[in-house]
Amino acid sequence: MARRARNRPQVPFVFKLVLNQWLLSQFNVKRFEELAEQLRNEALEGLDENNIHHFHHELTARFFNLTQLPTELLLEYDQNIVKHTQRLNERRITRGEEPIVWKYFQYLTLLFSEIYLDRYFRDPEALLKELNKQAAACNEDKPEADRIAAFDEASEAWPQLNKLAFWMATGSGKTLLMHANILQYRHYLTRHRRQRELNRIILLTPNEGLSQQHLREFEAAGIDAELFDKDGRGLFSGHAVEILEVTRLKDEMGERTIAIDAFEGNNLVLVDEGHRGASGGETGAWMSYRNALCEKGFSFEYSATFGQAVKGDPKLTELYAKSTLCDYSYRYFYGDGFGKDYQILNLDEGTQQNQLELIPDGLPALVLPAATALPRAWRSLPGVQHRETSVGLRRRAGRQGP
Repeated sequence: MARRARNRPQVPFVFKLVLNQWLLSQFNVKRFEELAEQLRNEALEGLDENNIHHFHHELTARFFNLTQLPTELLLEYDQNIVKHTQRLNERRITRGEEPIVWKYFQYLTLLFSEIYLDRYFRDPEALLKELNKQAAACNEDKPEADRIAAFDEASEAWPQLNKLAFWMATGSGKTLLMHANILQYRHYLTRHRRQRELNRIILLTPNEGLSQQHLREFEAAGIDAELFDKDGRGLFSGHAVEILEVTRLKDEMGERTIAIDAFEGNNLVLVDEGHRGASGGETGAWMSYRNALCEKGFSFEYSATFGQAVKGDPKLTELYAKSTLCDYSYRYFYGDGFGKDYQILNLDEGTQQNQLELIPDGLPALVLPAATALPRAWRSLPGVQHRETSVGLRRRAGRQGP
């Protein structure tokens, strides 16, 4: 019995995020909070008179002489973000709507994306070797069952690195970040004269309701998009984002399903909460379809629930440990003042704080009705009685809904 326990993973998923740890190491820090604490001041939001983010000035003042991220390179990344943000704001401003102004965690997410995409397109082999060094460092203090396998340096690098995951709490602006990520990816394709390699842009959603919502949000951002129609131009390459429920992807063509072979593999694939669209054994199926769609392309995946999705699944744990670029999951969202407060009777204040990480990542008050009960993970704590003491937001998660 003890031997079986030693062979089971013991270390929480949040401590296995190799890619995220590598990204933080570029700033010579080990924890996200070390970056966040310098940028949380809302006075730093927005641009200066030269159209440079105040966040950039603060970062370069606090973190200077970075070997991998000299000030000039960080400024280049910042100006790319400015350019993409202005593009997303064009239609909003024309309509008299409030423009996007990034919160600090959204800016860092876009900056992380700039850093990764630049390295990925410029030298994927060198990037892979650096990530292997990070994986080795991450594994040093972990038992064998919790170690993350290295990338294969004998195989081509870019197919092992062409998937990014963003672990973002619901309400933290995943949709707007997705819009910016599309522009970022196309920028680096063009910069490296590879824009003709992109066949199509496909957004996979868990259900029709979310597909319709994304369609409206793309329209608000001035990004061409359409619901996928297998009988229309959807089977022909185009520049519009094609929105498709993950449940419609199958091995064979049907009345409402699309055979995965109908697509080529050099696509930009966006995935919004793909795990919500699959249950049980379907998880492996939808992921194999996603992998086929981006086999020669790239994928961005967004979810508030990666922590729950990987539990008990070593393969998923390794996949997301090596592809999660940004972790702004619910514990950070709550810590920044967004979310729902709970009081747990029979637990002292210190224990309550320690148990905060047990709140499921997809449980912010933005989407919960007032009558929602305490999270199941907390109910399982021995001897705990509970009551919900407050509902509603402590703060709003950004302007214009980012």
